[in-house]
Amino acid sequence: MNAKKICCLLLALLLLLPLFASCSEKPGDDQQKPSDNMSPEVSSSGEPAEQEPQKDMLDAREDVSDEVPDADFGGRTFRIAGDEEFEDYYLTDEQNGEVVNDAVYLRNAAVEERFNVTLDANVFEESSITDRVKNSVTAGDDEYQMISGHIIYLGMAVTNKIMYDMADLPHIDFNKPWWSSSTIEDLTYKGMTFIAIGDFALSSITKTYCMFYNKVLATDFGLPDLYEVVREGEWTLDKQIELSTGVYTDKNGDGKRDKEDTYALSTSTKSAANAYLWAFGKKIATQQEDGTYEISYFDEKIVSLMERLYNLYYETDQVYFEIAHNTMIAFEPGNAIFADGVFDVATSTLRDVEFEYGIIPYPKWDSAQASYYTSVDGGHEGLAVPRSITDPEFIGTMFEVLCAESWKKTVPAYYDTALKYKGARDYDSIAMIDMIMESRIFDFGYVYGGWGPVFWIQYLLETPSKDIASYYQKNHKVFDKYMEKVYKAFDEYEGG
Repeated sequence: MNAKKICCLLLALLLLLPLFASCSEKPGDDQQKPSDNMSPEVSSSGEPAEQEPQKDMLDAREDVSDEVPDADFGGRTFRIAGDEEFEDYYLTDEQNGEVVNDAVYLRNAAVEERFNVTLDANVFEESSITDRVKNSVTAGDDEYQMISGHIIYLGMAVTNKIMYDMADLPHIDFNKPWWSSSTIEDLTYKGMTFIAIGDFALSSITKTYCMFYNKVLATDFGLPDLYEVVREGEWTLDKQIELSTGVYTDKNGDGKRDKEDTYALSTSTKSAANAYLWAFGKKIATQQEDGTYEISYFDEKIVSLMERLYNLYYETDQVYFEIAHNTMIAFEPGNAIFADGVFDVATSTLRDVEFEYGIIPYPKWDSAQASYYTSVDGGHEGLAVPRSITDPEFIGTMFEVLCAESWKKTVPAYYDTALKYKGARDYDSIAMIDMIMESRIFDFGYVYGGWGPVFWIQYLLETPSKDIASYYQKNHKVFDKYMEKVYKAFDEYEGG
């Protein structure tokens, strides 16, 4: 982790008992790095630690300075172009006792009072947000100062030259804990940042992929303590397959495999399947030393990865799936040990299930893989600045403090109250959630690659086929040309 990030967290950590040391690593790193947001119970490398987090540790966040000087902006309005699906994450009229709603209200009130500003938001259907901003930028009217939109549509808009380089804004420090480290490691091109992942975009947390497991069925089938398996670094694809063997049961006795039978895994062929690409330590594009990117998608590992996923889905009887987004079809009624899905499943679909469940990361490719990794469903938001802004001082201030106050208020409300203490059923799951959050990857080839290779696993599973080599040969030239346009757009920004 960057030294500045350690410094900005030092005050918070000093207020806690020194319960732990934790670590994390991104794909391609040679050494593990200390984590800033991980809970004391477990590290992503699997080291055992204490089971019960201090529930007041999040209070220490309020004492971490954003280092932005106070200012009076004379009642100016800061306008957001946002996604209608997440409107409640931007503004709320009043406190109503709902945890996240009240945190949004308090965050906004703190920013508005401190800087004498008014926050406003116009929301649109996810695919139309960038077109609305493009019209504004073209007209030069400075209508919006923040874009908070669907990450893929936002990435595709880079070729429209509507974005301002956030690295040039005053006060923004991507080393702070309210910015994902992946912003620098995976989304910055030659030092330029047009899309960033900050905690104001709460959906980048709510749509994080994880695995759920049914504790009752796990016990019935004699599975080991899965938390311990994760801690020991042995939660791998092979281990998952091993533990899945012999689970399938024709529960209703009709002689057919249907959702009423018992399975090892309930899943889908959509984004939950694509997420294995990152879980297994792969990336579509990898940042080079000069800040450019190399397409790193196709190699022997992706061929093996596709073959093994195909085997899991089609050549065993242990997996129930439909060609749909819902991964919980067999899991929710208690008919599967495992299911993959996003955090939000814990606060919605699984909120009222009667069986006890746990939360763990996606498995690793093998035990040699240093850490567990995850991705975030493509429907989440990224943050960007319209190129038509006229006051960088104002914009930089608002971006930094809104993300900082979100880290202090709205993220704890969702992540540690709505999700952990209501969705998650035990302290071990809470520790796992902390670890999963730290392992999120926002791949340049995903964010800026349009509807490209990020979906190729899904498309093959739906065909069905495991021949990714042929698929790659048929499709990679189109993707390569598309990425050349993306690189050119960045380079032209760089040239003014």
